Amino acid sequence: MNADYTTETVHQARVKSGDIETVVDGKKTRINIQQLRSRVPAHCFRPSTLYSLGWVLHDSIIYLALLATALFLEERVLGIGGGSGSRILLCYFVFPFLAGLPLTGLWVLAHECGHGAFSTSSFLSNTVGLVLHSALMNPYFAWRSSHGRHHQFANNLKTDLNYVPPLRDEYQELFRGQMDLDHMVEDAPFVVLLRILFQQLIGWPWYLITHITAGPNSSPRKSRGWWDNSHFLPDSSLFRPSEFWDIVISDLGISAMAVVLYALGERYGKWTMVWTYLLPLAWHIVKWLTAHEGKPTVMITYLHHTSPALPKYLPASWTYLRGALATVDRDPGPVMRYMFHHIVDLHVVHHLFPRIPHYHAQEATNAIRPLLGDYYHVDKNSWWGALYVAFTRCQWVEADVGKTAQATVHGRSGPGDVDCPSTNDGINEVDREGILWYRPGPMPLPATVMRSQPAAS
Repeated sequence: MNADYTTETVHQARVKSGDIETVVDGKKTRINIQQLRSRVPAHCFRPSTLYSLGWVLHDSIIYLALLATALFLEERVLGIGGGSGSRILLCYFVFPFLAGLPLTGLWVLAHECGHGAFSTSSFLSNTVGLVLHSALMNPYFAWRSSHGRHHQFANNLKTDLNYVPPLRDEYQELFRGQMDLDHMVEDAPFVVLLRILFQQLIGWPWYLITHITAGPNSSPRKSRGWWDNSHFLPDSSLFRPSEFWDIVISDLGISAMAVVLYALGERYGKWTMVWTYLLPLAWHIVKWLTAHEGKPTVMITYLHHTSPALPKYLPASWTYLRGALATVDRDPGPVMRYMFHHIVDLHVVHHLFPRIPHYHAQEATNAIRPLLGDYYHVDKNSWWGALYVAFTRCQWVEADVGKTAQATVHGRSGPGDVDCPSTNDGINEVDREGILWYRPGPMPLPATVMRSQPAAS
């Protein structure tokens, strides 16, 4: 087992919440996770099983209504000889795009099942989560495990499981040491667009198979090879031995869905299954749950943790509270705010308290936001423009004493619970070295394997 991923390490992640210094009503004050929690009304932490199931029904009805309408229109268009162009537009673009919205909503609800935010019954939550994620070809228990640890170690450059950018030396090595990082030329916009499209096509499934871009100490044990980092392998390095049968169940769920799809294809025709299920699923995965450089969920979760305004932390400066607050709420517009169950625009509170269901997230956010001051990050600019910024200005990280000092002045990076002598500028030595900021640069070749881990202890 890795020295940095012991039971004690997990325990420390839970208790090392630290505190932060913010400015509330013009006065500096220190707050911690317990104080934030006390501000949230108690009922926000109690999911309603009936209400949660109602949202599953809500999303399912929308998908089925869109499907029925598309089937009717397809038959009508073909019946009147409306031309192949109309049929292609309907079946390849309009229906898959629209149907991908409720499918993503169902994915978010299954994600809440994994956090315990769907129901007070763990059996019901896991059953619903398994069914929904299997229907979307997602390994429920496997992803629940890795995603839960991402929440536990968010923005820790060693132990976070997602969105871990390279340091200066690692980034330079990606260009075989030939890149002068102080005199770089960024990629042309057209190249950036092509890379975005390429990564969106393969990133999510490749992440599930290889777990690329995770922190080097993010797995319970040392990997035996590139093939040993898969979400589909029951004895993968990603999971504890006690999770073996959970992963088997996840695999059986996806296998059962594959059998159902094959049977439906035989019954209604393979083409029908392609445009009524596979293409909407592709829109769901490619557009909303995709990857940049192998990092999953670009258009949703990736953009929550990737911004020039957000820091990353080395272990000595990291605390649970700091990591959770290195998150930004974005606005995808009213339709997607609603259809995605506020996973985009109310993500800060979700990282602080993942057991709060989406229908209480706004109330909880309103309760804690006054305490957070400048620690609360929100970006109301274009959601799509933010993706371009992330691809061009957030390639690697390094320390920036000036930026850290400025953030400290504005209450965004206090010394937390790190006990270390302070320097004259008020930033302790650990923070000087342990708070890192994004830097721009050209995109390296896509990662294909998970970064190496230290030797097992």
